[in-house]
Amino acid sequence: MAVVGLTFRALSTLDICLRVGPVLRERYEDVQDTSRDLVDLNIRVENVWIRIEYQLNGVLRSEEEVPQVLCDHREGLLDQLLVLLHTAFKNIDKATEKNGKRKVLKFVLFTKGSLDKDVSALEKWRDTFGSTLHMPSIPRTPRFSRRVMEAKPRSDTSPIGSAIVDANEPTEQLPSFWLDSFRMYSLDPIGYSGAHIVFDDNTHTKYIMETIIVDQGLRDYSELDQEVEFLAEVLGEPKDLPGILTCKGVVRKVGTDGQLEEFQFILEMPHGLGDTPSCLRSVLHRSTHEPPPREDRVLLARQIANAVISVNNLYFIHGDMRPETVLIFPNPGSTLGVPFLVGLMFRSAVGISFRAGDYSWSKSLYRHPSSQGTHPNNIYRMQYDIYSLGVILLEIGLWSPFVDHNGQPGVALSQIVPILKDGDQSQGNAQIKKIFITMAQSDLPQIMGAKYADMVVACLTCLDRESELGSEIEFPEDDGILVGVRYVQRILRVLEEIEG
Repeated sequence: MAVVGLTFRALSTLDICLRVGPVLRERYEDVQDTSRDLVDLNIRVENVWIRIEYQLNGVLRSEEEVPQVLCDHREGLLDQLLVLLHTAFKNIDKATEKNGKRKVLKFVLFTKGSLDKDVSALEKWRDTFGSTLHMPSIPRTPRFSRRVMEAKPRSDTSPIGSAIVDANEPTEQLPSFWLDSFRMYSLDPIGYSGAHIVFDDNTHTKYIMETIIVDQGLRDYSELDQEVEFLAEVLGEPKDLPGILTCKGVVRKVGTDGQLEEFQFILEMPHGLGDTPSCLRSVLHRSTHEPPPREDRVLLARQIANAVISVNNLYFIHGDMRPETVLIFPNPGSTLGVPFLVGLMFRSAVGISFRAGDYSWSKSLYRHPSSQGTHPNNIYRMQYDIYSLGVILLEIGLWSPFVDHNGQPGVALSQIVPILKDGDQSQGNAQIKKIFITMAQSDLPQIMGAKYADMVVACLTCLDRESELGSEIEFPEDDGILVGVRYVQRILRVLEEIEG
């Protein structure tokens, strides 16, 4: 994978933005006394610029080199920021006199139109650019760096999950993520997710607990221990990574016979949000008859897509995305809340799979036909997450649960019942994919608009030869890690263009 830094042109653009942004912020401060509307806009401008300035300075300070494809993407975003700042300047000038006082007639029009759109555009840019910052900063610990950055595409038959370590490299003391068994009270299962809210009696702290059941047929747990610790280390690295819960550590649960039964992942509650999450499946069931506004559904879709980027930026593939593995945490400023991905079917891009494929129609519903069942056809690829994202976004757009309270096909999917009864799993999976595409093309446009519908179709066909998201040939990285990231970034751009 080729790595480069920003070009001189991009650095110049970044420097101009850093000089222009504070001036724009001052212009809003100068005129805020003239209207309550401008006071609110000024607060938003101040908040968004503080974050953007922090992001841009972080890029300047970083000594990490980044892959060429990501570097090009950042440069395009910097050009876009310069245009947004220039447009915002023009519009604030049109809405005010030279001495800073507002033009009364024009201000009424601009406050409801251009000025608000300018600030919203900057807020969207902040979120988009923020998603590009995590990739180069994640591989910080020696173990993670060796496993990810030195990994090569698997073209031989070496064991899955084998570590890549230089035998001559001195051993370093790395922090352990294993936790001693401590007194926990399981408060509540979280809907259909399989995760639980637990309470640590010692620290009086709530956590999310997820488990990996151990195959009792295994004779040697040493490799599994290493892989679980690796996953815990990766999930323990990022703080405030969009859509990812930080891992405090892992508890080994041992039975009365001394046999290892399961690994319990202890995940921290996200800062600033409520501590009573629901899974997306439960949220869909609760409000089926009163769907949330379109703009709230688009925001939720955008946040879930950002979470997928976070997973891929960690060099992992989720592999089991569905409404049960999306936890929604209450947020005072949001109708639906903020989504986080769980499920612990994460597969490292360097080659570990914690579980073999399984067959359950309600799980397979969200998986690409070539990755379903007890014997998936191919090694997991990042595009499989894109397909799963497409099915979830289709369900969010229609706001009709695909799986009912009894675990049977929901009203929106009544047409797949004969396919499930047929028994030909391989053919049935392909038929269900076609049904999803037809639903996206025929039902979504009038509900969510053409852009949203087209984007869902693009997700569902991401592995097709004529994919609208582009061919893998466009992304020539040796290990393919960035392919999924770039796909989701294209999806995000579409979601950001959709007005409420």
